[in-house]
Amino acid sequence: MQDIGIFEWEQVARNQFAAVVRRAGLLNFAAQLKFVPLWLLVCYLMVLSNPNGLLLLACFNLWFALGFFKRYRLMLDTPHSFVSHSAQGYVSLRGRAFLPAGESSRGLANLPVTLWIPGYIEDQPFVLDDGHGRCLLYPKQAEIITSPADTYLDWLHAIYPGQELYVLGDMHTLKTDYHQPLRHRVTELLSRWKLKPKVLLETYDINGDGRLDEEEWQAVCKTAERVAQEDFINEQHTVGTHVMQQSSGGRLFMITNLPPARLAHRYRRAMWMHTTAWLGLMLIVYSANL
Repeated sequence: MQDIGIFEWEQVARNQFAAVVRRAGLLNFAAQLKFVPLWLLVCYLMVLSNPNGLLLLACFNLWFALGFFKRYRLMLDTPHSFVSHSAQGYVSLRGRAFLPAGESSRGLANLPVTLWIPGYIEDQPFVLDDGHGRCLLYPKQAEIITSPADTYLDWLHAIYPGQELYVLGDMHTLKTDYHQPLRHRVTELLSRWKLKPKVLLETYDINGDGRLDEEEWQAVCKTAERVAQEDFINEQHTVGTHVMQQSSGGRLFMITNLPPARLAHRYRRAMWMHTTAWLGLMLIVYSANL
């Protein structure tokens, strides 16, 4: 775990604001009910200073509404997949978060083990296990929407091991290149074996004359062909590493510990809320200009 010396609670709190706005984006902040009083205050101040400025605020409301509609439909229309199916392309996954193999701890001193916490651990990959397989998530460019866990740190936006996650993004599988010709595999294998001539002589020098004659060398080549063929077959049956990271096409890459039904409901509610605000502000601007 990362040791930051004296625990800087104030700095951690500031990074929590970054979790809500910088990593989740202004759009997700505008989807929360606590955004409503802030927006009403902005509208009131705009009325006092420049009523025509309400047109700009109305444009923001329309932008919010369209963004929420897009996300709502994206969650409903994106097919759910299981990691074991090795679906390639844009999918949604659900599963539990875990540390990668070989890593036993991660996070800050005086905090529970965390896989992701803003300002400190934001780019390190972690694993999503859906019970059918495992996928490695790279959160560096992800839009991360978190809700504090049910712990004594009920204000801390973080992702903990064992939490249920919902992920939208491009999944692809990294596999060994199976298209390397067999003769190249045999050549590489023989080149490695030649670096250990004593082992070759001990194994294949049947007549004990201290060298490999043509017949003995043919036996070495046949063994290399058999080993290369077996390796090729084994590689074909090896499951590759499933990876999800930023889409090259610019599509939304989202990681959240909120249940998808709850998040979709939030987007749907926010869509109607901002649509109503847009219509209301446009009506006020129209009435003021009569």
